[in-house]
Amino acid sequence: MANELRVPLPLTGVKVVELCHLIAGPYCCQMLADEGATVIKVEPPEGELTRHRAPARHSAEGEVTAYYASLNRGKQSIVLDLKNPEGAALMAKLVASADVFVTNMRISALERLNLHPKTLRERYPRLIVAAISGFGMDNAGEHANRAGLAIVAEAMSGATGLTRDHSGNPVWCGFALGDITAAVAAHAGVLLALRNQEHYGFGRLLDLGLVECMLPMVSVAMGRVQVEGEGMSGFTGSNSFHGIPYGAFPAADGAVNIGVNRDDFWRRFCTAMGKPGLGTDPRYATYVDRVKRQKEVHELTEAFTRQHTRAEIVAKLIEVDVPVASILGLKEVIRDNHLNSRGALWDVDDGIGGTFTLPANACWLERPEHKLRIPRLGESRDGILQNELGLSPDEIARLANSGAFGSGKPRVAAKKGTVEDPALL
Repeated sequence: MANELRVPLPLTGVKVVELCHLIAGPYCCQMLADEGATVIKVEPPEGELTRHRAPARHSAEGEVTAYYASLNRGKQSIVLDLKNPEGAALMAKLVASADVFVTNMRISALERLNLHPKTLRERYPRLIVAAISGFGMDNAGEHANRAGLAIVAEAMSGATGLTRDHSGNPVWCGFALGDITAAVAAHAGVLLALRNQEHYGFGRLLDLGLVECMLPMVSVAMGRVQVEGEGMSGFTGSNSFHGIPYGAFPAADGAVNIGVNRDDFWRRFCTAMGKPGLGTDPRYATYVDRVKRQKEVHELTEAFTRQHTRAEIVAKLIEVDVPVASILGLKEVIRDNHLNSRGALWDVDDGIGGTFTLPANACWLERPEHKLRIPRLGESRDGILQNELGLSPDEIARLANSGAFGSGKPRVAAKKGTVEDPALL
């Protein structure tokens, strides 16, 4: 409502220290920043990994990569060299002053930096520590300290085996689903832990592995596989998990997603195709019948969709109330009237004179009153050290001379094709 009282964002007053790179940790902390938390992102002297992942936007004021911009709005950036004693001491002071510490660095790297999550919890009983890793910290067995990526978690959770083309071949989903599910799980865990912290004064260690964070994506499939043999023979490995026809189909000008996951939808779909008789044809009338004849059903569906544009297919199926959508390119998503009307896309200051249009925080669509902005590397240093730690300008200058913020010279970039620092992945 236009005159509704504007209240502070729900996490106003919460301080988060982030030691993260890539996607899972940064996305979790971006959500917390959207919700009002002060998020202090600690970066190495050369900047977090995604600051160097092309493509980048350049201007007279600097550069920003799309990768970094999509995961770090609303944060404050400080550069600390954690291998320098003075830099490590500043990091310890920041963590001591924080409500939440979030990291997705390898546990072995954190241990070398004296930032092991268990050590921090012992040192600061009130602190909430969210540690995101490929396989978790405790009880990881043979996977302890193994490199983990979203694509690995998607495979090990069984999710990739459910993402199949119409021939039944496993297909990678095409984006970092495993990272985002871990980020959302970490975000929820932090919110729950903050409630305990507020009421009881103690923190919590959240030990989050990418693989288990992916498991909710396959919960229904996991249930189904346990009743195979009870009228479900022939369904294993099928791409019929949700329905037939179900998935992406070619249109005259692109492709559409069609979801016929009920027999009444099938009958309506046949009407939309101009072939109502197929709706009650005993070869296709039930889900089980269509599973047995997937190839035929897909051929019938494609024969229909290829004759029409996306808009025509969508109009025909909406008319008979069958779930359908055009498969949009990302530039189309940015321009989509529905998403813009819902406030699901936010314009974010890129920090160098331009803007990015990026997904809103779906948990809290109310846009913050302050201008959302991508931080430049280290730009918040003096404000953080003065306001959070009470340091004077002279003390900051002394720390700079000591190398606490790095040498001031860019480090040599990794050779093309190599991992920048395997110990941190």
